[in-house]
Amino acid sequence: MATTANFNLEIEEELPLEENFIEQAEYIDRAKFQKLAAEHPNETEILKKLMGGGAKLLIGPRGCGKSTLMKKAYYRLIEESADKTLPVYVNFKLTLKLEPYYVNGPNASYWFRSWLIAKILLSIWEAMEEHGNLVAPESFPPKEFISKAINSLEASSASADQIDKFTLTFLTEHIEELISRNELKRCVILIDDAAHSFSEKQQEDFFDFFRAIKSRTISPKAAIYPGITSNSANFHVGHDAEQIDAWIKPSGKEYEAFMVSLASKRFEGADLDFISGNEEDIILLAYAAFGIPRGFLGMLRSVFNTPDTYINTNGGLNKSKLLRLSRIGRDMSHGVYDSLTAKLPSYESYVENGSRAYQAILAQIRDFNKGKPLEKQALQFAVKTPINADLEKVFGFLQYSGLIMSSGSILKGEKGAFQHYHVHIGDLTTENIIVGSRTKSVSSFLKVIRAPKHQAWPRLTSTSIFEKAGLVSEDFTLALPLCHACSTPRSNPEARFCSNCGAKLKPSSAYEELVKRDISVLPISKRLEKRIKEHSQIRRIRDILTDANRETLLGISYIGKARAQAIVGHAEEYVS
Repeated sequence: MATTANFNLEIEEELPLEENFIEQAEYIDRAKFQKLAAEHPNETEILKKLMGGGAKLLIGPRGCGKSTLMKKAYYRLIEESADKTLPVYVNFKLTLKLEPYYVNGPNASYWFRSWLIAKILLSIWEAMEEHGNLVAPESFPPKEFISKAINSLEASSASADQIDKFTLTFLTEHIEELISRNELKRCVILIDDAAHSFSEKQQEDFFDFFRAIKSRTISPKAAIYPGITSNSANFHVGHDAEQIDAWIKPSGKEYEAFMVSLASKRFEGADLDFISGNEEDIILLAYAAFGIPRGFLGMLRSVFNTPDTYINTNGGLNKSKLLRLSRIGRDMSHGVYDSLTAKLPSYESYVENGSRAYQAILAQIRDFNKGKPLEKQALQFAVKTPINADLEKVFGFLQYSGLIMSSGSILKGEKGAFQHYHVHIGDLTTENIIVGSRTKSVSSFLKVIRAPKHQAWPRLTSTSIFEKAGLVSEDFTLALPLCHACSTPRSNPEARFCSNCGAKLKPSSAYEELVKRDISVLPISKRLEKRIKEHSQIRRIRDILTDANRETLLGISYIGKARAQAIVGHAEEYVS
């Protein structure tokens, strides 16, 4: 797989509008957010569901705009329905901090649920402050008390006495009293980055909580990932919550207009005006982002940070650099995929062999497209069902990463049923899957991408993919945790002592392993990494996450507020 594109900070000074290119909506203040956000093609329908009653699940891969939609719903409710609805926005991105409870001892579900409740209580305080006119119940716990409890829980040092009041009954009763006292109709809880933990049990506990909190007056909404999310046995999508697709299908005039609008807003106020004169180039970059605005913003940020690299003296984009620029989005998605090796170490063989399977699919699309006119070339593939269980697991990882997009099932009569997928357009353009050996131009790529819908795509089977990749089902194995003393794999899941050195085996925590990693794993430039290490004691991911108020980062030359926020965002993304 390709490696993720580096966060382009080769320039020294932090630029005045650098904050315009912060990718994560949750890190942008309200005024700036409302100025920068473009309108999602399905925004009216999505926001209506997020702002209304009932439980909803907003689903999409990393960077597709779930947080933006959640924040829009939150601000819209504050501005338009403050007399009817209490909106609460809470981010569960750092859920994995609670994972050590699931590794090291009993009652993990108790501690995790207490954390969920405390996080919502803290966000209710923030919502009341944002609203300005709400009266809180006298028994509502102080904000400082809740914050300390959250910090203790995240450090695995909380006592039962400290959090004994954080029960589901306590939470629902206080929300209902808040609604009644302020003559409101309902509370909408917008849970961003929900179920991010890669622990199946932790995810199941979240969905049990999500199902339990839903009531006539409390409407929970949660942003989740495709492909890796494990619902609990008691939770059923469709019955317990309606699913909403946040991932924008990369096709059509609405998609193009959305992405061009996003680019225009981010460059508003800059001396650099290259949008209006390069619209077709911008649209190709938008398609290469594959419906993931975060990847598109990475491309725009590169142009903003180093315009001389990409823009000619006449104001046009350098065509020879355009394809290099278009790789940034696909590199980001490949980086997310590759990160699964660290986040799901037991599935290492699935990640590595899944990369080979993905390359085999690309090769079969390339073979299919050879000799075909541009307007008849394929951007998709279909796989005959039932799909091999190991390959289906790989497809889940690819969807989580934003490399393939499921577009439903199709029936082909006697040929059977097929599952249909779109492939990351950034890979199709950079790996010669479309256009091929012809002279490459923006117009030729757009002719393929914009071609009217057709039924021409390769119809594959699990066997054909495995054969092309040189794989068999036996290649997909679950890896057991290594011995902490000698790094020998455990002989079996129940082993208590290492078969090689005899050391007592310790439980393995994915979170602890992630925060121990060097900051070089983050998508920041080598120059920035060197500067951080030379001018601070920051060496590992943990050091960034524990940097209170970003004081250490802000004390380093050429790192201002926007740049520090971006670095922290990358660290939090890495462990979430």
